[in-house]
Amino acid sequence: MRLLVVMTHYPFPPLVGSTIVAFNSIKHLSKHHAIDFVCLQPQKSLVNSPKFVERVELVPQRNVSRPIMWWRYLFYMLAGIPSSVSAYASKDMRVKVKDVIFNGKYDAVLLFEMSTIQYCPPSCYSKLIVNIEDPQSIKLNRLAELSIWSLWDRAKLYVLARLSEHYENRLLPRMAKVLLLSAADMNDMRERGGYGNLAYIPYGVEQRSSTEIADYEDREKTVIFSGSMYHPPNIDGALFLLNDIFPLVLQEFPSAVLWIVGADPDARIYEAAAKFEKQVVITGRVNDVAGYIKRATVSICPVRLRIGVQTKILEALSWGTPVVTTSAGNRGIGGDSGLHLWVEDDPYQLAKRIVELLQGHEWTRISEEGRKFATERFSWEGSAVQLERHLESLIVAD
Repeated sequence: MRLLVVMTHYPFPPLVGSTIVAFNSIKHLSKHHAIDFVCLQPQKSLVNSPKFVERVELVPQRNVSRPIMWWRYLFYMLAGIPSSVSAYASKDMRVKVKDVIFNGKYDAVLLFEMSTIQYCPPSCYSKLIVNIEDPQSIKLNRLAELSIWSLWDRAKLYVLARLSEHYENRLLPRMAKVLLLSAADMNDMRERGGYGNLAYIPYGVEQRSSTEIADYEDREKTVIFSGSMYHPPNIDGALFLLNDIFPLVLQEFPSAVLWIVGADPDARIYEAAAKFEKQVVITGRVNDVAGYIKRATVSICPVRLRIGVQTKILEALSWGTPVVTTSAGNRGIGGDSGLHLWVEDDPYQLAKRIVELLQGHEWTRISEEGRKFATERFSWEGSAVQLERHLESLIVAD
């Protein structure tokens, strides 16, 4: 099979989010199929292109002034195109992708991110598989429900959600296949109607050797919350943790320490943590988050945004670090509460589960079952195999 991959973000080496998914998918597919790659030119200096991609085409993105950028956003919004798509508008990219498709004789075209659809001519939609990861319209609507926003910010999110829904309903049903990260998100989109081409491919996580997993006795009696701390769901989760959950933990386990590990923490997180002094450590950006995860006794995921897959949970499970999470955090994971992790929504129950694990109650069992669950359900190899089947189905359909 000859395959074309189109992206807006350069995924070599992998960074975060869709670039990790793309890197692992492309690497696996290259073992059996010929792959060409077209992408917008990264802003930073390039590393060498990977050997497992036969052809790499990079299209420079033209720089525009801020006033022109905002006028462009407004123009596209009036045309029903959300800013998440118009931000990557590029005439040069459209010309390049069209040229490559028409001259390449590809069996399938794989798009990462919904914003890449704009580069492809409608005549090839029947060969497009687009991995959108999270349905943006649903995500924006639910994001607006978080309590961290001003009324103005919330109104903007609802407007963007409406635009995104219009764009999704107009284009996504015309794709050969639309891929998401979880069954829960797929079912939410199906409930809107008009989608008969949805599927999901689970996120992957690196598999750890048993020799790398620390026992309870070797762990620091700390609780870790990790992630990019400028990301709105993590800001909301951190404030929920600091204001409602961690004070209850300290009542029962006064020596507990909380690590908040992640880049660029919002000022509100620092303000909420100040009263705990040395019992809350905010690290900011670190070179290796795993170095903290595998030393902590408990990983907490207090997010309340009901969409997507919380990779912080998968990372913790892979290191044998027991997880306590909200139902929103577990929504894209699908673990069984009390077996693979603990799922609670009430602050008192969340604190209770954290304290039990800090005290060692069923720690080893939860650690082992959670790690086994992550290994069996969330491997990059398994995800790539599923993606390969979807791509090969297009050839059979032809």
